[in-house]
Amino acid sequence: MHTQSLSARPFSRSLVVGLAVAVLIAAALLALSLFLARQSPVVSSPTADVAQTSEGGEVTVKATWLANQATPTFAVVLDTHSVALDGYDLAKLATLRVDGREVAPTSWQAPAGGHHRSGTLVFPSTAADGTPLITVQTQAVDLVIRGVGGVPERTLTWGL
Repeated sequence: MHTQSLSARPFSRSLVVGLAVAVLIAAALLALSLFLARQSPVVSSPTADVAQTSEGGEVTVKATWLANQATPTFAVVLDTHSVALDGYDLAKLATLRVDGREVAPTSWQAPAGGHHRSGTLVFPSTAADGTPLITVQTQAVDLVIRGVGGVPERTLTWGL
């Protein structure tokens, strides 16, 4: 009987050491995942892919956040019956406002369309300082379009 208790001690000691190592690894993985969640940009949201519309002046602006893209990307439709829309360059007239910071688009790709124009407006995923533009702490994203159809500023908002 005495021999049995001596052989059980190394087994229980190695079991305790193994459990302690497993707990430490689990804690480290949890801490890493929490850190990465804070650092990773989040491009999609529960309200992404929902169109926002601004009617004003002579032009209706409709924008849809395309959540499946790697960077904040919007499908934008400009519609009117009285204004030529080809002169509006959203690369110069639009900004994305997130957590008090504004960034300019990286591209506006829209063919000429006269009174009905649609295109894709793409923004960077990072701010000028290199930090993620949209994070898990972001509450809302505003697409701001200035000077279209006689309206000084239109703000289309998506809640996260």
